[in-house]
Amino acid sequence: MYTFIIVDDEALIRRGMLKKIQAVLPEETLTFVGEADNGESGLELIKQADPDIVITDMRMPEMDGKSFLKLLQQEYPDKKIIVVSGYSDFEYMKEAISAKVVGYLLKPFSKEEISETLKKAVQIIEAERSTQRRMAYSEIEKEEISYHADLQTLSHWIMGLQHKDKAPVLRSIKLQALSEADQYVLLTLYTSEKTVLKPDLLQQCDGVNVPSTQNDQISFLLLYRLDRDRDLQKLALSTANLILKNTSPSCACIGISSGKASLTQLSEAFEETVGTMNERTIAFDSPRIAVYQGDLQPAPTFTWDKLDELLFFLESGNASKVIEWTEKLFDHFYSDPGTTLGQVKSTCKHLIHEVRDILNRYYDNGSSPTSSSSFEAVLAASFDVQSIRTYLLQVLPNLADMLDERSVYTAEHVVENIKLYIENHFNKELTLEKISSLFFMNPSYCSYLFKEKTGINFIDYVNKTRIEKAKAMLKGSDAKVYKIAKDLGYDNAKYFFRVFKKVTGQTPEEYRQSILE
Repeated sequence: MYTFIIVDDEALIRRGMLKKIQAVLPEETLTFVGEADNGESGLELIKQADPDIVITDMRMPEMDGKSFLKLLQQEYPDKKIIVVSGYSDFEYMKEAISAKVVGYLLKPFSKEEISETLKKAVQIIEAERSTQRRMAYSEIEKEEISYHADLQTLSHWIMGLQHKDKAPVLRSIKLQALSEADQYVLLTLYTSEKTVLKPDLLQQCDGVNVPSTQNDQISFLLLYRLDRDRDLQKLALSTANLILKNTSPSCACIGISSGKASLTQLSEAFEETVGTMNERTIAFDSPRIAVYQGDLQPAPTFTWDKLDELLFFLESGNASKVIEWTEKLFDHFYSDPGTTLGQVKSTCKHLIHEVRDILNRYYDNGSSPTSSSSFEAVLAASFDVQSIRTYLLQVLPNLADMLDERSVYTAEHVVENIKLYIENHFNKELTLEKISSLFFMNPSYCSYLFKEKTGINFIDYVNKTRIEKAKAMLKGSDAKVYKIAKDLGYDNAKYFFRVFKKVTGQTPEEYRQSILE
């Protein structure tokens, strides 16, 4: 029998969580021994109840989850921790990774998710206890534990989750040679599904297979040189070809870093491999091995003039149109054989930021159903276009369905919907042709209807809206006028000056000065 406690500042959530757990796991397997509403009372409860598993929220009063995790690491390193949070925040995830939590669950979660995570915690506890019993009799097993711990350390170093000032301390006898090498080359392997390198392949080179602790689709092969006469870069290339030859076609690509003189440069080597894989084109026949050749250049801007249409349909809650226009986006990517993966990621990252802004417009701070950080994590870990496409086709329609419940752009008169769109997107390109297309109207009829309803023509209304925003910016900040013009969607600052004076009778500087007086 194993015991657990729940630490969360909301009593209703604690009760709901307990109900979910007790519905799927019998008490004789897992027994509830107490609850606390913050980190401080949680520590007191741990002293009294000595639970095996601690389920904790991250955002709590008095002592929040981050502080609580740090103290648990220091004082109760044997406790298995499950973090539950309403926020997919990278800093929270990083803290959770540092604390070696069993699982990180986003609220709301299902009974099955908490059940699987608790079962995983129990399995870890059982494995650790079994290991502790065996360690007294087996130095071999002790070495094996050290080896896997070192692999985890190396994985964290490679992915930049450790401080870079000192080299990682490796305790495994198997990896002592790695610490003594004078040069290293990193191979980053990306596969569409989990792939394990064959042991006989590793025996053909001085290398260590380092599984990623963050992503089953990524693994690392760290080659090292003990013989100064050995060409490690040449070995890396031949090894990469051997890997592709001896693994299934699911192996998408391999990135090879430049030579490094110290283990402290592992994260730099990782950045090189990621950068060079992102420079590959998305063409079907693109080489699957990418070798770092020097300074990485930012991905050239990839423009698609229909992005606002996709965002409009998402904001309108039209999931079927979101699917259609997402497919069009990827068709556009494929239409240019020179399109690189980095360009795809850059465009999708921009799309994600725009989606985040839309969500923030309709959800209060902190209550948005998702965050851009979780999207960006998926982008960073993906090195084939299809996985990115599949992910967006899953997520974006779901978000459209959520926004559909908010009844965006559902006013009885279409002009009211157009006015709302202008208010929400005053900093975007707003032409009569674009607006009429979004709202399925003939441009001439749209122009007539808009003036009939508002008493002002379309472009004058857009300028009036932007100038009202400009007046607020001039009043509320000391930003340069040209910067305000750009933020409002005016590429030409001189044109903005003319429009501002036409609407207000003053230049922007005169208006700002009149406010100060």
